[in-house]
Amino acid sequence: MMVKVGVIGVGLQGQTHLKCYKALPDVEVVAISDVNPERLEEVGEQYGVPGRYTDYREMLKKESLDAVSVATPDHLHRDPVLACTEAKVNVLCEKPLATRVEDAEAMVKAAKDAGVKLMVNFSNRWMSYMAITKKAIEDGELGEPLYAYARLSNTIYVPTGMLKTWSSHTKLPFWLMSHTIDRVRWLFGGRAVKVYGVARSKVLKSIGIDTPDFYAALVEFDNGAVGNFESCWVLPNTRPSVVDSKMELVFTKGSVSIDAQQTMIQKATESSYTVPGTLFVDIYGTPVGFVMEAIRHFVKCVEEDREPWASGEDGLEVVRTCAAIVRSAETGRPVELS
Repeated sequence: MMVKVGVIGVGLQGQTHLKCYKALPDVEVVAISDVNPERLEEVGEQYGVPGRYTDYREMLKKESLDAVSVATPDHLHRDPVLACTEAKVNVLCEKPLATRVEDAEAMVKAAKDAGVKLMVNFSNRWMSYMAITKKAIEDGELGEPLYAYARLSNTIYVPTGMLKTWSSHTKLPFWLMSHTIDRVRWLFGGRAVKVYGVARSKVLKSIGIDTPDFYAALVEFDNGAVGNFESCWVLPNTRPSVVDSKMELVFTKGSVSIDAQQTMIQKATESSYTVPGTLFVDIYGTPVGFVMEAIRHFVKCVEEDREPWASGEDGLEVVRTCAAIVRSAETGRPVELS
């Protein structure tokens, strides 16, 4: 089966989706859509995509598609996802599923009613160290989960450069913690029932970007485990990597420590010192790593008519938790999730 695919939003993440699809022999990328006509043409030419639309609704109407990736900004997922479900097209939506609980609920319901697949791109599940940890848990090596510490942060380049046009329309629990919360709830097998969050606004606010600099949150799960999550995106650009990611997982019979920056490669030039990421890279023009495997999984689910591991329901639970963290930080009080 040749899966015919479209991509809505061909910025940084959308281009990554496109690159991965183009590397799969059982996928034909037939169309892309973006509101920026110059970007649309640039990416379309680079990857040889024939269908190019500034309006995704026109793309869905004119093209015969089996699946679509939605890679628009965090707060702009609802409308294109609903349009895809209305067109009976399977959807891979970038994380977070939404920045509002009601939007996530609407998307999950629409996909269910339409009988199409909705996968949220929690690609971290396909990282090698996540797979190793998941197997150790399932094999009973570590015992029952007790506590998780998960840190995922960015340099200030991300809100002021990479996401400059829309960073004020999202918040760190959605942009970064959605990854770490999904990791922990997936590994620990628990559902968040109570959160307490704090946030501070100083650096970004001083330069006109209305979103907090950092969030820290305690999350209690229904199986008794506790997660301590922190995310910040005002780290200095002089750091050797844009991403800072660390995890400590404690169980009744063991523990797991993960440092994503221990990549076994360090690069120094006359002007910089960097630690290149190795979890997702191009190897002689072919994308390799966790993002590629997540997209491969989505395609296989479409081909074989099976439900994806990272479902719309998973995305909804993460959005509920993230929204509760934001609300707790704003009110200064713990928030219980029903």
